[in-house]
Amino acid sequence: MGEYGRKSTCQQLADIIGGMVISSSPACVVMRNRNINATILGHRTLSALSLPFGLSFENNVRGETLNLGETVILQEEINPFISALRKRGIIVTAIHNHWLFENPRLMYMHWENVGDPFEFAQKSWDAALEVGLF
Repeated sequence: MGEYGRKSTCQQLADIIGGMVISSSPACVVMRNRNINATILGHRTLSALSLPFGLSFENNVRGETLNLGETVILQEEINPFISALRKRGIIVTAIHNHWLFENPRLMYMHWENVGDPFEFAQKSWDAALEVGLF
């Protein structure tokens, strides 16, 4: 392929999760929504703010980047997903809520590492598939 036919690094990372590029600068942010039938204040939501599975990559130093992840997660998925990420060497950093009056209860999990961005994306995606998030 010629130079103009190549996918950007950020698009290649988005392709790993079957998502889209949200931003390529200053950080590469890729995302796809989870398919959860959810309401907030009684209204159906399809918002990227409520149903994300997102990854970001920045500050490349000799091929290693700061890699961050966030996903909406149901309560019963929390422990299996933590275990799946941890067995892949990824640090889980937070579990919290964003919204009130949502149904089902939507929680959000964050994870991180410093390393190869493609490995982080693949490990994150593999963990999500392993526990049935997609």
